[in-house]
Amino acid sequence: MKNFLASFLSVLVFILFDGCNTGGGEDGGAPGDAGIDISGSWSGEYVSPSERVSLSAKIRQSGNSIIIQTTKAGVGNLLTGTMDAEGRLLLIDAFDGETWTSYGAVTEHSIRIRDYLLIPTPGVEPPEQDIFLRR
Repeated sequence: MKNFLASFLSVLVFILFDGCNTGGGEDGGAPGDAGIDISGSWSGEYVSPSERVSLSAKIRQSGNSIIIQTTKAGVGNLLTGTMDAEGRLLLIDAFDGETWTSYGAVTEHSIRIRDYLLIPTPGVEPPEQDIFLRR
């Protein structure tokens, strides 16, 4: 039920967002409080302890709202969320409802987002999955 609800909400947000996207299409969105426009086409890779996959991504942005659609099937395919005033991303994966956050600086040319696969405990580095994007 959690997967269905997360997928349904992500698709609903995607449809609503796409219908009112104020961006300029492929090369220009509407930057939010952070002043960073990350809309457009990206390339990169998905990395986890058991998998490494090249991918491409399309990012749509309207103010602080962000949608990332990648070519990877399953986890990491559709991420929706926001970018705060400091340029940090907080995203939800439509596949499994997991939270992804930016790791390091988000720029107009480089994005790194991460989902910890286990709950972090002090002093122990948990396994993670990452998506690295560049343009």
